[in-house]
Amino acid sequence: MNTNTINSSGSTKVWQKIIEYTGFADAQDKHLELIENPPEDRPSRLCVSISDIHLTDGTVGFQNLDNYTWDAFYSTILQRCIKYKIKELLFVLDGDIIDIIRSSRWAENGIYPWERQRKKEFSAVVNQIIVEIVEKQHQDFFAWLQELPSKLEKDTKKTLKSEHVKVVITLGNHDKELFCDQKALTYFYEQGLGIKLKDISKQERAAIGRMYGDEKMFASVKKAPYLPFYYGDRGFRFFTTHGQWRDLENSRAVDKTDDLPGWSAKDGWNSEIWQKLGLSPFLLPCFGDTVAAGVLSTFIYKVKKQLQEEGIDDPELNCVIDELDLYRPTYAALTRILQETGAKREKRAIEIIEDTIYVCIIDWLSWDFTYQTSPFLRCIGLKAAKIILEFLNSLGHDIKIKAIAGLLKVLAFFSNHHEKKLSLKEMKSFPGFMQAYRHYGFQIHGEGHTHHPLQEELNIKGEHPSTYINLGTWRDQLIPRKNQGYRRRGVLRALFILDLYHENNKPAKRSFDYFVQDVIRWSDDKDALDKADLAQTDTLGNMP
Repeated sequence: MNTNTINSSGSTKVWQKIIEYTGFADAQDKHLELIENPPEDRPSRLCVSISDIHLTDGTVGFQNLDNYTWDAFYSTILQRCIKYKIKELLFVLDGDIIDIIRSSRWAENGIYPWERQRKKEFSAVVNQIIVEIVEKQHQDFFAWLQELPSKLEKDTKKTLKSEHVKVVITLGNHDKELFCDQKALTYFYEQGLGIKLKDISKQERAAIGRMYGDEKMFASVKKAPYLPFYYGDRGFRFFTTHGQWRDLENSRAVDKTDDLPGWSAKDGWNSEIWQKLGLSPFLLPCFGDTVAAGVLSTFIYKVKKQLQEEGIDDPELNCVIDELDLYRPTYAALTRILQETGAKREKRAIEIIEDTIYVCIIDWLSWDFTYQTSPFLRCIGLKAAKIILEFLNSLGHDIKIKAIAGLLKVLAFFSNHHEKKLSLKEMKSFPGFMQAYRHYGFQIHGEGHTHHPLQEELNIKGEHPSTYINLGTWRDQLIPRKNQGYRRRGVLRALFILDLYHENNKPAKRSFDYFVQDVIRWSDDKDALDKADLAQTDTLGNMP
């Protein structure tokens, strides 16, 4: 492996970073795994990339796409394959394709994603969730994905053969629990993706092993390999990774030891250190899990259960609860439900919501893991918040609820990773644009994770212009309306990259093109709060 060697003195390290960043001197080339290098005489090819489908088990709300959407998307892919006489297709699903975190099964079984030491209970919950995702909630999607190669071969009249359709799925931050359990991961490969373990090549197993720090890690044909953390293709000039590596809340800081280096999201991209750590910063449970599974999913489960037990039937309120999972950051979801308690609702329903929020937040602030995965200042703030909330609870209900609302707003303010803006300095540190990887010829750096579709152009003085593309999320989103209320819509973004071979030209030549297609969808179903079409959105107040 060709790694960068830097003098150990502090001043030299600082100077090296300065000259690399400014571009006054070339950094030594570094190596990445799973970077495809297609031959010069390759046929016409198409790459399609999407991200963040978040297929869930439906226990804390069901917001995934219908079959019509996937059928329409297939038609778009097919049309382009026919038009450009595509003979090779790469379909990249860039992380968080399934969502193990957002499920009520954790709270129901009294175990959470960070309690992996309870191996038997942990394994049972993970396997239950993945089976419900694949067999019950999203059977049609997985059938669509498995049939994609053969269907394209048939519909293109064998111009594009099934063996030349490649599907790549990268690691996200909501699917990492799969890797703790070989039974669940094997099930995902064989039943979800339709890939038999014995059919995964030795070369691919070795490459993924090296990515995780041990070439022989997945050598056995009986062992399911982890999903790759990143992927690249020099022909498409494309590099992609999910994006959690730059998120403090959804990656795990690892302390330095005598034998191993440390790392946190503030340190940025460093595949050499990650290999030494076995990519543990992205496999270990993280602070974001405590919020998504420990607070929000638990709240949804508990409040729906209690409303049902007490016979309180409010379809509009039920719909709002089911949609809480759509808010980013997650804290905004609890702010949203607190707004509902200000609407004209049954008094007991309001009490259940407010009391459950308080209990869930106090539980969260009582877990050791919440603080183990927090930086020093956040630890101090959260511990102070717990003391204040418990004190205000003794003074009265209304004061307590106002304090919770204030805490949620503060947390949402500081949880800024989902902001849309990116600085030039940040983007220059992305692997697709780093000086050390310029030899690969990447032109496009793809990401997901933030759920905000975005594109930026930057000048890094490379051979080609450079583009950052965030693929957003293939789920519905809640957006504020002018004046009052909110509305649901889907923003479905797909990246298309064409690497074409014009064999009829004399001499033959290649051309390169890429574009993003955004499908923004509204519908009567989205506008209706439930099947009874109780769309009384004007009374619900502004979305946070």
